[in-house]
Amino acid sequence: MKAKKVSFIVGVIVILVLAAGVAGAIPNQQPEAPSAVTAAVTSGISYQGRLTSPGGSPLNGSYTMRFVVYDAAVAGTALWDSGNMNVAVANGLFTVILGVDQSDFNGQAVWLSIIVDGETLSPRQEILPAPYALSLRPGADMESDAIGSTDAILAGYAPATGTALYANANGGVGLFGDSEQSYGVWGTSDSSWGGYFTSQDGYGLRVDTNGTDHYDHGAYITSEQGYAVYAQSTNNMAVRGEAGNITGLNQPLGPVGLVGIGASRGAYGSSGNGSGVYGTSDANYGMWGQSETYRGVTGRTDREDNNYGFYTPDNLYSVNINMAGSMMQVMQNNGKELLSPGDVVVFNGINEMVTAVDSPIVQVSKVGVADSTAVAGVVYSRFNIDAVDPALESPDGTTNLDWEVLDPTPAGDAAPGEYVLVVVQGAAQVNVSALSSSIQPGDLLATSSTAGMASKASTVSVNGVETAVPGTVFGKALEPVDGTQEMIYVYVTLQ
Repeated sequence: MKAKKVSFIVGVIVILVLAAGVAGAIPNQQPEAPSAVTAAVTSGISYQGRLTSPGGSPLNGSYTMRFVVYDAAVAGTALWDSGNMNVAVANGLFTVILGVDQSDFNGQAVWLSIIVDGETLSPRQEILPAPYALSLRPGADMESDAIGSTDAILAGYAPATGTALYANANGGVGLFGDSEQSYGVWGTSDSSWGGYFTSQDGYGLRVDTNGTDHYDHGAYITSEQGYAVYAQSTNNMAVRGEAGNITGLNQPLGPVGLVGIGASRGAYGSSGNGSGVYGTSDANYGMWGQSETYRGVTGRTDREDNNYGFYTPDNLYSVNINMAGSMMQVMQNNGKELLSPGDVVVFNGINEMVTAVDSPIVQVSKVGVADSTAVAGVVYSRFNIDAVDPALESPDGTTNLDWEVLDPTPAGDAAPGEYVLVVVQGAAQVNVSALSSSIQPGDLLATSSTAGMASKASTVSVNGVETAVPGTVFGKALEPVDGTQEMIYVYVTLQ
């Protein structure tokens, strides 16, 4: 059988994107989106050919044809197969729509093999692009003069769901944007993410700047209502900032919300009328805050007892101390009785062997005599020494115990050997006895003969002047009480 001949014309459906460069800064609006489409264009290609006899005469009738797309001119791998198709031929001319797989047309060269009535025609025909489709070929550059302020060189629009533009590179750059004077890449969204980046093993997003001015930021982020930056990590630091040579500096591990490590300053916060925070140094200040009109450092807690807005195991230095509350100190119950909030305690020794803290702990016991000169203060609450034990803290900042076990100020009384917070200066609620003498605001208070209680200070006459017994006064009453034993507010001021 003599071979048939086919001459061919391949029409490939392409999207023509006219290029339009943008000069100067990008305006604060996105390119105008086209009107919504009712249906997306198919991925099929139109193939037109002319079938003749070996002598060149055009053929007529219905013929069984099969079209196969290969990745090579000879041999190679079949990428797509139409299967047998009944094709009408009139005066030698025919037209077919080949529903090829869009993913096979990714910039690689492809060839079409044609089989007519079981006979494979040779050679395979290379599928070539339309001229303007060359701008979509891998490695192509698209350039254009500016036409309008919202024109784009390349624009992609997706329906309600889907991806408008998708770029994938094996070892290279998936998407590269460059601009002389404005944004290299600009993303915006009305109700979702302006940009979304993920990575399996590397960086979800990396930003570099080569500017020489200190305002040449690697990233510049603003927000009207929400967070300017929201970062979250499941098993590591949510935000980590490094500056300068950080060799040898402490670098925490584990799930830490914010970590700043710097050769000069680890973290610095400044505010005109809010809170400014600056901190960390291996050989200098642990934390330093400065503000023009407000607090240099602000620490808050949601605990009902307000402990602890700020905690440090190190010494604190301040030129001045301004207190709105009370000053307390951790002490140990070295007596034989329970200590309860409001009890007046006296010095009873010192413990230099406590491993949970780096300094000796003052020991106290419940007062049991009147007018004692050994008053240490007033019990505020029980204290859990494990809450400040560095041995229970892991390198990643977590602890080996549940938080309930590490509650710093658990409820209840402190048994002998346990620890208490003792108010040494400021307002505190104190157990007082006014059975023998009423108490008025401003009256001097000393210890009572009733265990743990205070009463109006005894007086002595010195050169005809009545005065409190020296060394016995530990506070002044802030509330009146008469004929009862109860708890009132007292301003503790040890003398």
